[in-house]
Amino acid sequence: MKTLDLSEVRYSLYFWPAVTLSGIAVFFFGWAALISAQNWVGQAIWGAVATLVAMVLLFTAIRASHRTVTRRRHSTVHTIPVQ
Repeated sequence: MKTLDLSEVRYSLYFWPAVTLSGIAVFFFGWAALISAQNWVGQAIWGAVATLVAMVLLFTAIRASHRTVTRRRHSTVHTIPVQ
């Protein structure tokens, strides 16, 4: 099984929006817990939506990071020129 190298994941365009949406999801879930005696379903739904979108963005960031690392590894492979 291949090891997953996440050294480049922070530099992906998808990573920071995923982190932001995760924070928003935590906010909505916390808000739903605070108003649990009232109508909290809307906040829970928005928290779930933010969580799903954040997971998709994070998965995309991991894939982009993996591609970048793989491309760098293949470009650094030394070849012997044939004359």
